[in-house]
Parts: sequence; C-alpha cells; structure tokens
Amino acid sequence: MIRELAELLRSLGETPEAVQLADALWLAERLGPSAPPLGSSEGTAVVTTPDSVSEAADGSLWEEPPPVPGSAGPRPLVPSTGPGPRNGLLYLPEPRPSPGDAGSGAVRLRAPAALPQRAALARSLRPLTRRVPSRTATVLDEEATVEGIVETAQWSPVLRPAPSRWLDLVLVVDDSVSMTLWRETIQEFLSLLGSVGAFRSVQHWLLPTEEIASHGIVLRPPTAGAGERLGDRSPLEIVDPTGRRVVLVASDCVSPSWADGTLGRLLRTWGRSGPVALVQLLPRRLWKRSALSVHEVRLGSDTPGVPNIGLRVTPLDSHRPTTPGMAVPVLELDPRWLGPWAALVSGETSTWDTLATVVPDHPGAETSAPPLPAAPVATTAEELVREFALHAHPLAMRLALHLAAVPLSPPVMRLVQQAVCGDSRPSVLTEVLFTGLVTRADDADTMDASAHDVLPVQFDFRPGVRDVLLGMTPGSQVLHTLSVVTGWLFDGLHRSGVPTSDFTALLDGEATAVAAARSVRPFATVTAQALRRLSDRYDPLARQLQETDWAESTGMPSAGPRTAPGAQTPSVTGVVPPAGELLDRDDFLAEIHESAFGEPGTGVVLTAREGGGATATAARYVQVYGHAYDHVAWVTGGRPCAGPELPALLRATAAQTTATWLLVVDGATPDDLPAPLPDGPGTLLVTSAGADWTNGYVLLPVPPFKRATGIRYLRSRVRGLTAPVALRIAARLDNVPLALAMATGLLSRLTPEALLTALGADPAPEAPPAAPLEDPVADVCALAQEHARQLCPEVAPLLDLSAVLAAGPVPTRFVAQALPHSADRAVAALADAGLLTTADDGATVFLAPAVGRVRRTRMGTAEIVAAQRVARAAFITWRSGVASTVHDGEGPLGLTRHLEAMGALDDDDPAVREAVRDQVQLLADCGDVHGGLAWGEAALERLRARVGADGPGVGELALLLERLTTRTAGQERAHRP
Repeated sequence: MIRELAELLRSLGETPEAVQLADALWLAERLGPSAPPLGSSEGTAVVTTPDSVSEAADGSLWEEPPPVPGSAGPRPLVPSTGPGPRNGLLYLPEPRPSPGDAGSGAVRLRAPAALPQRAALARSLRPLTRRVPSRTATVLDEEATVEGIVETAQWSPVLRPAPSRWLDLVLVVDDSVSMTLWRETIQEFLSLLGSVGAFRSVQHWLLPTEEIASHGIVLRPPTAGAGERLGDRSPLEIVDPTGRRVVLVASDCVSPSWADGTLGRLLRTWGRSGPVALVQLLPRRLWKRSALSVHEVRLGSDTPGVPNIGLRVTPLDSHRPTTPGMAVPVLELDPRWLGPWAALVSGETSTWDTLATVVPDHPGAETSAPPLPAAPVATTAEELVREFALHAHPLAMRLALHLAAVPLSPPVMRLVQQAVCGDSRPSVLTEVLFTGLVTRADDADTMDASAHDVLPVQFDFRPGVRDVLLGMTPGSQVLHTLSVVTGWLFDGLHRSGVPTSDFTALLDGEATAVAAARSVRPFATVTAQALRRLSDRYDPLARQLQETDWAESTGMPSAGPRTAPGAQTPSVTGVVPPAGELLDRDDFLAEIHESAFGEPGTGVVLTAREGGGATATAARYVQVYGHAYDHVAWVTGGRPCAGPELPALLRATAAQTTATWLLVVDGATPDDLPAPLPDGPGTLLVTSAGADWTNGYVLLPVPPFKRATGIRYLRSRVRGLTAPVALRIAARLDNVPLALAMATGLLSRLTPEALLTALGADPAPEAPPAAPLEDPVADVCALAQEHARQLCPEVAPLLDLSAVLAAGPVPTRFVAQALPHSADRAVAALADAGLLTTADDGATVFLAPAVGRVRRTRMGTAEIVAAQRVARAAFITWRSGVASTVHDGEGPLGLTRHLEAMGALDDDDPAVREAVRDQVQLLADCGDVHGGLAWGEAALERLRARVGADGPGVGELALLLERLTTRTAGQERAHRP
C-alpha cells in the first residue's frame, strides 16, 4: 500500500523521501477527519493577527468589516460633470445626495468557493518555503559535539543556529466599498497563506482607502468593529528593517486613491525594506479600466529577498516610455502569476518579464498615462445603458439585465450571477456596479433592510436605468430571476421564524406570501416595479406589495417577527409558558395562522401526545403572531375553568366591536372549554392530548420530531455526544421533545451508556437502536426525579408538592411559602434536570404534568395526605398576606385550579372553608362570576355531603352563591336586547 501511495504522489509531481512519507502517514492517523470542502464555513486555517492573536481565517476576519465613512466622499477617476461611463473605466459610484450621509455599511455575501485552483496556488508558493539559519534559536550539533569530545576530551556541547522559515508575510487588503464583493476570495486566500507552511507568520491588515482624504493613510486590524478607529496603526509598523517580510497588497484598484499616486508612494515606503507585490483581483482584461497604470517590464535580481527598490527594471514597451522608479509587480490571483514572482523573490530565477506599476523616484513625477479623452457624458437612462453595452463584457451585460428585476443587495446579486448567468466571478459583478449604471442606495433603504437583517441593500440603479433594462429583458427571464430570488429570500425569512410560501403563491396573491414579501420593503418595491413592466394583470399584486396598509386591511399580520419596529404588541392576559424551541417545526406556525384567520370564533385544536410540544407551539404562536390580534388571553384548561383572563378579554372586546382576539386554552378537553367566548373576529386556539374533537373544530396534529431533529437536539446540548449514540437515545425515547429535554439533564451527570442501561437499552456500541418505550416521558421523568433527589435532597418536598397540584402554572411565591427553607435550591435543581421551567420574570414556575403524575405513583396514601396538608396550610398563610394586593395569575387566583387537587374542597378545617369561600368571592370580584359560581357550587355540594344541609359553613357559602346568581341574572338582563 505504501508503494502505491508513493507512485500516486509521483504521478502528481511529488517525490517524497522515506522520512517525509512516514511523517505524513503519522500525521494523517492523528489529524482525524479531513478538512471541510473549500468554501465551507468550517475551515480551520489560522493566521497571526497584528496583535499576535490567532483567529480563524474563515469566520472572524470578515465577520464585522469596518464601515466606509462617507465624510470625504468617493471621487471619480476622470473628471465629469454628471453620471455616466467614463470610457469604460471602473470607478466607485457616487452616493445620492442626502443630509448626513454616512456612506454605506459593509455587507455579507454568500458565494460558492471563491478561490479556484487552491492546490495549484499553494504549490506556486513553494519557492518561498526555504529554510535559513535562525538568529535566535539554536540546536545541538551532534556531529560537531562528538568531534569536539574526541579531540579535546571535554564534554562541551556545540550549538548551531536552528533552521527556521525565511519570511514573514503581511496581507494588506483594500477596504473600499467595491472590495466587499471580493470578501470570500480574500478569506480563502488568507486561509491558504496561513496553511501553506512557507511563512513564519501571516498578518492581516485592512487599508481604508476611502478614508485617506479625511484621516490619512492608516492600517486597521480586521477585528475592528464598525466605526472603530482605536486600532488604527501607522503603515510603518509593518516595515521590517531586516528585509525578511513580504507585503502583498490585495485590491481591485477601483478606489480613487490609486489614481492620484497616494498609494503608490505607500508601496514605495514598504518596497525600500523588502519584497512588495500588488495582487490585482480583477482579471487582466479589466486592468486598463481600473485606476492603476501598468507597464511591461523585465525585473532582475541576483540575490534572494531583494527589496523592490533594488530590483533591476527594464522597460519592454518601446512605444510607451516608463518614468524611472521602483517597480511593484502586479499579479493576478493565479498560479501562473504567483509562481514566477515567488521564484524571483526566492532567487530561483534571476529575471522575469511581467507587468508592474512603477512608482517614480521623485514625488509628483507620476507614471500614470494621461486619461483618455472623456466621452460625452450620458444624459439619459437610455444613453447610460447604450454606453455600458458598448464597453461591457457580454456576461456583464446579461447580468445587468437580470439584476434589473431584483434589489441590488450583494447576496442577491451573487445569487443571480451564479444561478442565472452561470458565472460566479466577482469581476463580472464589479463591471456592472462600477461603470456608470449604479449608484449607492439611500440610507433610508439600507436602514429599512437592516431592520429585518435579511436583505442589506447598498446599491441601486440610476434613475430610469432599471426601467430601460426591464424593457430589454424577456418576460420569462424576469419571472425566472424573481423565482430564484424569492425562494432564497423566503428561505431566510422562514429560518428566522416568519411564515412564508413560494413564488407561485406570491404571483397568485396568496396572503402569507404577500405579507412575507412586504416585510422586506426593497424586495417588495422592486418586485412590484418588475411585475408592472411585465403585464397589466400583475397590477393588483403590485399595489398590494407597495400599499403600506395592505396587511391591516386584510386582517393578515406582517411577516416580520412580533418585535418588528412599529408593530403594536398587545398585552397578554394570563401566564404564557416559555416558548422553547420548535426546531424544524416553525413552518407549522404558518399553517396554524392560515387556519386561525377564518370565520369569527374559529376553533383550532393542536393535538400531540404528552410532551409532544403542543404547548410550546402555542406559546411560540403567541410570540410570533400576537401582534396580529388586538387582545390575547392565555388560560389553562380544567373543570371548572376559572380566572380573570376570560372576563378581561370579554370586557376588552365588548368595548371594541371590531377588535380581533386570540384565546389560548392549554391542555383542555372538549368538556371543559371556557364560556362565553367574545364576539367579533377572533380565534380559539386549544392544545390537547386527545383527538376526539368535533363540532367544527380544525384539528392540527403537531408534527413529531424527525429522527435527524432528535439527534441534532441532543448533540447541540451534550458536548461530545456522537451521532450513533444520540440516535439510540432518541430512538429509545421515541423522539418526544419533553423526554429528550429531560435526557439532556441526565446526560450532565450520567454517561450515555449508563443512560441507555437505565432506560433498558443495550449500551453496546454494536447494538441496534432499541424499540421506543411505551411511555418515554414517564420513564425518563422517573429517572430524572431519582437522580435529582440524589444530587439535591431539597427537591423531595417540591416533588411531593407537585403530586398534589393540578396541571398549570404555580406562583413562585406560593412555592416559597410551602418550602420556606429550600424553595430556591429545589427549583434550580429541577430546572437543571429538565423537570421544571420558570417564566421570564421569575414569578411563575411550570411543572410538566408528568412530574406530579409520576411522583404520585411512588407515594403512599399517608404521604399524599401529608403533602396536601402542607399545600393547604401554605395556601391559607400566603393568601392572607397578598389577597388585598394581587388579583391575577401570580396571586391567589393562580391557585384556583389547584384547590381540588390539594384537597381544599374536602377539608373541614374552618380556616380552609373560609379560604375556599373567599376564593369564590375573589373570582367574582375580578369579573369571573361564572367561574366563582362553578367553584362555589362544587364546594357546596361536597360540604353538604359531609356535614349535612345545616352543617357549619353551609349557610354562608349558600348565601354567597345566591348573591352571585342574582348578580349574574341582573347582568344578563342589562345586556339583553
């Protein structure tokens, strides 16, 4: 096998020695899996920053590029009195005049692998991998040491300089606005430089060329945030007097500072001490249209590492005289250019015929050729397009036609270029943006897009140009381009939790699709313009996309999140549990909403097994779509269903006959729904574990976790958990979300093998996944309770308390009253175990119903009676201190649903009877007279059964119920038409 490997390497042009091959095999065994594909976001190449801090070259270097201040403003390379192409020259578009213009912010692009021939580029730099004696490090010279011992009989080591890499490298990147298009290319090139093994260190600096007029020439570390200038350094900082530092400057040379000689003088400063080269990112055919003047020259050098100032320069173009000066090689990012340059620097070759920009020896003696005579300035959009078509590459013209149908956001432009034109080179897009058709977008548009963080818009066509290009583009191509971009945009909105649809639904005017498109104003505006150009039949859709009040007029919400700027978030009555994560079920929210916006009083029932995520889905629906309703209330199901939430909703909707409402009933059955419901347009959203719902309810089963989702959920929360083990745990728990959440708490204390064993599954690595448990939530809950009690004995009283409470939220202060010395520790321990969650404000705790159910099966009768006694005592003591000030779900009203479970309706203690009677009165006082009557009648029936019709407490409770009945009858007569 080793012989075959050696032959394979020889066929690739490599001739490894035996030691090198052995080292490679040794490393391969220990490095693990191969690196991710080129262009992926998981690269691991490391470079040295200016502050000597290593950072990943694939993420942090360009994650937050500094903005381009606009105080100085970009200047055209050729004087002009107005917009228009300057003989096909590339230049930065002028911003639209607006007060306080601060320039455009940098944008993020998603592109395919932007650095082709990566391996060939690495090989082209091999001449620079030479080793030289170190000036500081030494190694033992074994042979000389032995000879010295033999000759002198003295055991004295002989040291010699250690071999070290020859050069450092500094990559200086032009930070003008046009360079944002090359970000992926620079990122991959920087990664290559850090991994090629040729340099002692690789530093990365930004050169803000558009700030030179206002701030002078500075270098900026790539880690500087937007608007930060505290890290600015002098360009002299990267000068190495020893001459062992190479400077590569990467630019497209579009910035005006390349035309006036400013940056040429900077190159001369660096070229006095070491090798300097300019990496021109544009292809060779576009160099003449940039701001840089290049000459055909022959460069000569007799020794390695000669600074540019010491190179021999011989002009090769006799028709174009070259001013004497220092030559800076201009290279394409291609092995055919980098290879000969590396050979010249390393001394492998002594001469090289190439292209270079020549920096004159004397300031003011510029080498740039005089500009060509300016063409007549285009005065109309038609002339602008005509001039562009004359000078542009055919691919650039084709791309411009397609871009007329979409907003000029860099990610969108790259998407269109790749998907529609079949070309992903940034040079083609650069030609479209910087030859006269395009200007910078207004700040208002940029700010609007950034609010959604989906479509950053930095450019726009000049007035009238978009219409001219749309008129030249076949309608089928416009629709194809819109289809591609709509799919990409809706995918991004969907990942952020916004309900979307598809392009076909958008053309049909489907409400969800139109709302999603309108949530990104630049996309909606341009799409409406493009559709109007296609056909009159799209006029209604175009009006919907552009009307600001369309969503309100149709009753549909904006596609933005609940906290979108300007959205009116209603106050939610009731205690909403934490929404948690829906993972791959976010699109289910759109289906709920489509079903919910129907006839007044539409009933939608979300069904799921215990722990299947119905409650979390309803909570997320309130979070995302709550702003679509005027009033929202959340109640917990049970019989009777009592509390202040429904009366508050009825009062609010009675005052506004056109108000929309949402009532969520969590954990209900068909027999215990609250009544009456509000009038007017609204939605009843129910979560239930049963599917026996009829009478016109819309049943929507909550989608279960997919196998891959369960694996991803576990691995994202348990460090080091492998996919095969996660698969076996998820399969045993049937991918039930609540069971998986409890399992993650257990895996913080148990090994995966121990958890599988405890769940009755074979822990052997070769064992197949076990069949799902019959009741995975109960089984893993029992295991979690056992380990929580071992870890924190204080949780035992809280678990006992959960066994005598009903389903639903529990006021935190009640728990503290019942467990005065251990409540905080017990709540924290159960939360860590996944058995309990806490509201954001900490006022309410939510225990999964399975927690009390499982604990109760493990308690004896005496233990249950003792726990009920503790709960009733805490209720009596606590309510006396807060009843006068707290009248919502966080006070005594929040315990109404728990009274029967804690045995309050069967207790003959006078204090308990009085507390139950006061609870009925409190319900009536908060507006829930029907709920008070229901509870009072249930308590009176129990009391009469125990003590008789004339027993203690019966008369007082009966009198209270009589008064409430009279009150209810009076209210009904007052509202009767």
